[in-house]
Amino acid sequence: MLLRLLLPLLVFSGSSSSSGQVLNHPPQFVSGTGDMSRFSLSENTPVGSPVYQLKGTDPEGGRLKYSISGPVFSVDRETGVVRLRQELDRETQDTVEVIISITDEGVYGTEPNTVSQRREIPVRDYNDNQPTFLNRPYSASVSESLPVGEELQVEPPIIVIDRDEGINAEVQIKCVEENDICEIFEVRAVKISDGNYTARVALKQPLDFESRPSYIMTISATDNALDNRLSSLATISINVVDIQDQPPVFTNAPYSATIPENTPAGVSILTVKAIDGDVGIPREIFLSLEDEPFGHFELVPFGDPHEGTAVLQTTSEPLDRENAEILQNGGVYVFSIRATELIDGAIPGEYSLTRVTIVVTDVDDHQPTFSAPHFNVSITENLDNGMPLPGLSIFVDDRDLGDNSRYQLSLKDVANSAGVFAVSPTDSQGRTPVVVKVLNTTKLDYDVQDPDQRKFEFDLVASVKGVEKAKARVEIHLLDANDNAPVFDQGTYRFTAAENLAVDALIGHMKATDKDSGEFGHVRYVLKGFGADNFYVDPETGGLYLQKPLDYEKQSSYSLTVVAIDGGQRESNANLFIGVIDVNDNHPNFESKEYSRTIREGAAIFEPQFFVRAHDADGPTQGNGRVKYSIVSENSIAGNVFRIEPDTGEIVIQKAARSMDTERGEYELVVSATDFGVPPLSNTTRVLVRVGISGNQRPIFRGHFQNMENLPIIGPPSYRVSIPENAASGSNVTSVSAHDPDGLDSLLRYRIVGANDNFEIDELSGLITVSPQARIDRDSNMNSFEIIVNAVDSGAPIPETATTTVYVNVKDINDERPRFEHASYAAYVSERTAVGESVLRVKAIDKDLNSRLEYGLVGPVQATTKAGVSIANRSNYRLQEAFRIDTQTGEIFVNGSLRHDVAAIIIFTVQVRDLNAEVDPEGQVDTTEVTVYVQSFQDTNPVFKNPGWTSSRPVIDVKIKEEMPIDSALFILQAEDPVSRQPITSFELVEPKLQDYFQVAERTGEVILKKRLDYEALESGPDFELQVRANSADRQRSTVSRVNIIVENVNDNSPRFEQSSYKATIIENRPHPERVIRVRAVDKDAVLNARDERLGYHKVIYSLQGEHAALFEINNSTGEVIVASGQMIDRERTPRIQLQIKAEDSPGRPTDAKQSVVDLLIEVLDVNDNAPEFTQKKYSTVIPENAQVDSFVIQLEATDADEGLGGEVHYELVNEGEANGLFKIDAKSGLVSTRRNLTGKGRAEPYVLIVRAQDNGNQLPKQPTLSTDTDVRIFIGDVSANDGVPFFVAPRVGQMANVTENAIAGAPVFQVIASDPDDENTPSGVITYRILPDTPDAEAFSIDTHTGLITTRQSLDRETKNMYKILLEVGDNGQPKQSVTRILQIAVLDVDDHEPRFVREIDEGPLSLSVKEEEPVGTVVGKFSALDEDMGENAAIDYVIIEGNNEQLFTIERTNESLATLKTQKPIDREQVESFMLTVKCMKLGEPGYKFIGDPYDRRDPSHLRISIRVLDIDDNLPEFDQLDPTVGIRINVPIDTVVTTLRASDKDAQAPPVGLSIENVTFVPQFYKRSRQLAVGNLQNLFTLNNRTGELRTGGSFADYVDGYFLMRVMANNSAEPKRQAHSNLKVFVIRDKSLLKFVFARPPNEIQHHIRPFQEQLQKKIKPLGLELHVLDTQVFTRPDMSLDFTSTSSCFQMFKNGAALSFNEMQKLMNSQQLRQELIDIYAAYGVSEVESCSTRRTHTAALFAGMLTSAGAWLVFLAALIGLAALISLCTACCLKKKLKRHSKRSLQASLRTPTEHTPTSYSYSMPAVLYSEPIYGPL
Repeated sequence: MLLRLLLPLLVFSGSSSSSGQVLNHPPQFVSGTGDMSRFSLSENTPVGSPVYQLKGTDPEGGRLKYSISGPVFSVDRETGVVRLRQELDRETQDTVEVIISITDEGVYGTEPNTVSQRREIPVRDYNDNQPTFLNRPYSASVSESLPVGEELQVEPPIIVIDRDEGINAEVQIKCVEENDICEIFEVRAVKISDGNYTARVALKQPLDFESRPSYIMTISATDNALDNRLSSLATISINVVDIQDQPPVFTNAPYSATIPENTPAGVSILTVKAIDGDVGIPREIFLSLEDEPFGHFELVPFGDPHEGTAVLQTTSEPLDRENAEILQNGGVYVFSIRATELIDGAIPGEYSLTRVTIVVTDVDDHQPTFSAPHFNVSITENLDNGMPLPGLSIFVDDRDLGDNSRYQLSLKDVANSAGVFAVSPTDSQGRTPVVVKVLNTTKLDYDVQDPDQRKFEFDLVASVKGVEKAKARVEIHLLDANDNAPVFDQGTYRFTAAENLAVDALIGHMKATDKDSGEFGHVRYVLKGFGADNFYVDPETGGLYLQKPLDYEKQSSYSLTVVAIDGGQRESNANLFIGVIDVNDNHPNFESKEYSRTIREGAAIFEPQFFVRAHDADGPTQGNGRVKYSIVSENSIAGNVFRIEPDTGEIVIQKAARSMDTERGEYELVVSATDFGVPPLSNTTRVLVRVGISGNQRPIFRGHFQNMENLPIIGPPSYRVSIPENAASGSNVTSVSAHDPDGLDSLLRYRIVGANDNFEIDELSGLITVSPQARIDRDSNMNSFEIIVNAVDSGAPIPETATTTVYVNVKDINDERPRFEHASYAAYVSERTAVGESVLRVKAIDKDLNSRLEYGLVGPVQATTKAGVSIANRSNYRLQEAFRIDTQTGEIFVNGSLRHDVAAIIIFTVQVRDLNAEVDPEGQVDTTEVTVYVQSFQDTNPVFKNPGWTSSRPVIDVKIKEEMPIDSALFILQAEDPVSRQPITSFELVEPKLQDYFQVAERTGEVILKKRLDYEALESGPDFELQVRANSADRQRSTVSRVNIIVENVNDNSPRFEQSSYKATIIENRPHPERVIRVRAVDKDAVLNARDERLGYHKVIYSLQGEHAALFEINNSTGEVIVASGQMIDRERTPRIQLQIKAEDSPGRPTDAKQSVVDLLIEVLDVNDNAPEFTQKKYSTVIPENAQVDSFVIQLEATDADEGLGGEVHYELVNEGEANGLFKIDAKSGLVSTRRNLTGKGRAEPYVLIVRAQDNGNQLPKQPTLSTDTDVRIFIGDVSANDGVPFFVAPRVGQMANVTENAIAGAPVFQVIASDPDDENTPSGVITYRILPDTPDAEAFSIDTHTGLITTRQSLDRETKNMYKILLEVGDNGQPKQSVTRILQIAVLDVDDHEPRFVREIDEGPLSLSVKEEEPVGTVVGKFSALDEDMGENAAIDYVIIEGNNEQLFTIERTNESLATLKTQKPIDREQVESFMLTVKCMKLGEPGYKFIGDPYDRRDPSHLRISIRVLDIDDNLPEFDQLDPTVGIRINVPIDTVVTTLRASDKDAQAPPVGLSIENVTFVPQFYKRSRQLAVGNLQNLFTLNNRTGELRTGGSFADYVDGYFLMRVMANNSAEPKRQAHSNLKVFVIRDKSLLKFVFARPPNEIQHHIRPFQEQLQKKIKPLGLELHVLDTQVFTRPDMSLDFTSTSSCFQMFKNGAALSFNEMQKLMNSQQLRQELIDIYAAYGVSEVESCSTRRTHTAALFAGMLTSAGAWLVFLAALIGLAALISLCTACCLKKKLKRHSKRSLQASLRTPTEHTPTSYSYSMPAVLYSEPIYGPL
């Protein structure tokens, strides 16, 4: 603190003393983050690690230096980083005091300033001290009577301390789970102070000194640290103090002994010993007998009274084993012994009882006896050999046991029994049932003459050692039996039946006879087998009949079984074979309903061949499916264009096919196929062959006709439209459209073929309009038109035509006025006609479809008298009201009284008007004149007398029934002459003249039926109208009358079901409304009017009949049968249900109804819904304990009402209880037998087994298994003494025990459990345990002799020995002693004390693996493993990639065996990465691996493993050209064998073979103009040679003929034999003349431009490509000046331009390049690459004279002469070259061949000198 106060003063004084000088202000620490003011440090911080950084500021901005005091920290003087120098221990020093200082630099000679601060740094606690128990060891003594919950007094007190602080010093104390110690005691911690605790131990369960006198309890103390939690262990020794609380204990109880019956008195049986249960303070013991009232035994005490010993002796009252009480108890006599404590030797205290079991052995003192002296039984004669006699129940009993009860049984003949019967068993003992079996069935014959031979008699004899002891007489009487089965007269019957044989026809007879008489001899026949339902057999006669129609094609034969059954249900079988004779009843069927093929115009053959095929299903006797073919019809004009091969069905062209040979360019054939059956049958199909013009295809109309009725549309697409009938000229109708498959649709021309007077078409667009001269009024013309339209293409040589039809419907417009049928009407009416009677009916017709006509009376009414005088208006007779008219129908009625004397003739006008008129509504009317002649009442014409006829209504209405007899009189016309009053005898039919159904008798007037009158066949309806005339005798007078005949329907058709019978299946137990079947019946009665609908003769209702009809319901209208509500179908009650379904018509009219009945057979399918049922509820039986293995015990039987697998029953023991392993049951038969020896298992109580009978329902789909259990009580009789052998319960055979390797001595290992079949209260039932010293491992373990608990004797180490083997013995205390042994293996369990590691040397190289590139995700790269010496879960290893997997390309998967599998997570490309180096770490399974990711490989760390992965190359890259689709140019005069360019291709694959190049194809594309002569295009490849290895392309011929064009060369690069592994490049080689090209002039030398010419060209292409242009730079060379001198500072590159693939001429190129737009676009590129000019590629030479003059005036004029000499030499050389031309060509070819063999050394230069040459007029090509 003093230092803190002084430092500011020092700083202040220093600053004030230099006030006249430059001040150096002191530095300062950064508060909070740089001055350690809030800094603390954990005590586990590693030494050397940086822990803090001091930070400061200097007002002058100078450098600062830092320092810190003390040995604990160090600081970097420059950076201020503080590091820890020595280890910290909070428990020793919880704070560190330091002084931190900061020093700045002096300014202008001033002294540096130092600022210091004192800091106390807290040391944070780390949990590095485990809790510590003080004052150990601990012990406690506790009384066994201590109440639960009380605390134990532990000495010394338990103290636990923890030197840490906070949560690290909080301690939990608990009991360590070992055995059951923590269930008896509990421990809780009590805090005394921070880090100081004590423990309290309390009792959880009562203690018992006698069961356990001491305990060792382990307790643990654990702190609550969040990290690095620590704990300690301590033990407490607890001793239990005994108190007097236990009754006496018998030391060797319970007691048992075996003595023979009748043992004399005074014989010692056994020794009894009892002691006080409280061993600490024992009392005297008094022994006495309990529950021994018969006095057979007594106790004689001896020895120390505290031990309570006595001898059990017999008395004078002997034991009798046959005594009922002893016998009932299995020969065992049981009583008790009481042991009583005596307090102070006299007062009775606590006592105990023990059981004494005396097994009384048998003595032979009884004889065998039969259950009765005489037996009488009747048996049938048909018993088989070995069968026991039914109804005969005999027992033999010897009351002795074992061998004393043995006896022999034999049979002694009395009458007819010798050799006929045998007795079983022949040797037996005790009580035994006797079975008499048939030995010789031939003697059992009821059908013998002597009745005495039907009786047998013999004696059953029981003897002991050959001496007869007892016998019983047996009498047997024979009964008659059905012992003869029917016998067929043939073993096999063979019949034949034609497939068209009628149902119920007889096929054949079968016969069987039976030798038995009476009912047993009566035979009936049954038919069985697959297909038996097609036939039936007469059960009495054996006649075989057909039940269902046969079909040879479905089944050609039947193999059945006929069964003959007699009255006793004995059966015999015979085979029945029925062969079906084939009948030709199948027509051939074509594979397709229609065949079609298209051929070229003039074709002579079909390519491929054209077949039609038909198949016939009939068998060998009806042609065996053979078919012959023929052409029935052909629509060709020429005829016989095609023929067909009759056997194969191949259609062949006989004449050349022509499209004009048919109307529509399509042949239509009808082909017939006929079979070879009798009679032959045939079928036809349609074949369409379309002919197309060679080289041209017919257009196709699109059409828009929608076929709403889904009917097949025959022919090409069509159009349907509607137009109004008043459509104006030029109105649009519709547009047709066609498509030309091989031409432009715009070139199609449309024409109208028909209806062109009313319509016209635009031949370009296909628009159809109404023509000016059209007449489309539907009232005067047609109401629809069909326009035939052709579409003609522009094809060559002959245009093709397509045809379509446009259907035009003319819509009606109401524009026509109605017109009366007659201009005037006349009617005759009697003046007596009543008001309302009809006079006549006028009718008007309107051609419009939607007309609505209205009639009316208009204008004045005129009338005259019979004398012809007009009636004046002043007359009182009201003419206007005489008649009225129905406005809708036009029928005229009498409206008032008529008077012949006043108005004999009445004339009026009727008008009709169209109310729906659209055009001229007022003008659409018409009128007619009606004249009515009123006749006086005195009429002399004949008068009809038929009912309903009147003179005012001359109509006769007649109703007749259908199906009246032909030629019968339906009714009679009756008429009378009013003058003579005589009946009329002359009638005639006026209209219709010809009548099919009726005829009128002339004299009688009878109307006679001439043709069957079937109501259902009346197509025109049930109403007939006749006009008949009645003539007077003089035929001068007559009357015509209308006869209306109405035919009435009669219910003459019964409903008919669609099937003759119905079958259905249903699964039982399905509830309502489960659907069964739907039936349908049809009634043919017609419905022609409302009466028919009302009578309902056609309506069908359904109902069910039959015994089980109540189980189902049927929908009376639909015929659907369902399960009835509330009903359940049970197959076990009704497996097959036979019902009748009745279909009845005329619902509600039972007297008129007709009905039909059909059978419905319902097969009920089984469901496993019945559990097996035992024949008895419980079973009980007795078996002696000395029974042999597999001895019969009892027979169980259960039945299951289900069928199939659900009805199969199998048995199993589900609970054997105490009889575990003693018995077994046959799963199929239910027979219970002994599994092993029962010795020692005898006792008075029964053994109870639970047996289950279970069906196999689970083997059916979605079916359960059902079962039933029953109890079986088995009494085992005890017949011997210590015959029970102890046996192990645990360990089982092969069972292992486990113990951890750190277990302390005395740790429990395994609890051995054993049992003894003998009574546990006898010495024979008391068992002891021990470990036999026969193995060296026995010394490591000990066993409690009474409890069987195995514990350790020493500490075990698994790494030293991991498996121990000891031999256990368990034995009883019986006489003789019984014991068994068993081996127990003890495995030492592992403790996790090893870390995983890789087995490698410290400097070992990486593990090498490889993987192919581009392998799919999940590919296994390799496998490896690490080692952990632990076992099981402790040895589980996990892996993580910690280094080298940045791209996450790999992952590791571990197996259950801790093997590591390295897999890929992504495909790997070797061309990107060739290898990987991974570092893998192994660790414990469950340990987080992410915290290790990023750690470098440490060769000293065995958990690290390096893996090197090499990526193997595959051929996944195609060869690639260095430049794709390049362009080069060559001059027209290029020499042969000149290098054009070098093509290069490479393959990125590492192992790829060398890439070879080859020319696939060369084509020449001319430019600008057509050639005057044909180019040589034979083999253009000869013009070039390509070295397939170097890629050098050279010229191979002259290019003089190929100027101004380019060669398109397809070059292939290949290095693989596999298909489609090649690359291609298209090389364009331009043959150029400089005068046709432009060139770029670069203001840069060629060595600069040659490297940039390609990007220069690419940038130009990008700019000009949107304009549709393309540019190819052809060369790069030194710029040639106009004077032919070379400018080495400039470069020129000739180029060619294209537009839309076509080369541009020189002028076009020049115009484009000089255009303002293009120059503006390219100016940036020109500037970047130094383009100074764009000019012609050819260089104009200076004039020769000028050049020559210049040369003369120059200083080098003398060189002119030298030039002349050179020119002369050149001329001579030229002549020589011409002469050697041929030789030069040959030499060139040889040179080309040599160049292919040996690569040339020539390397093209980057530019060439274009000097004036003698031989060439233009510069030679220079390569790009």
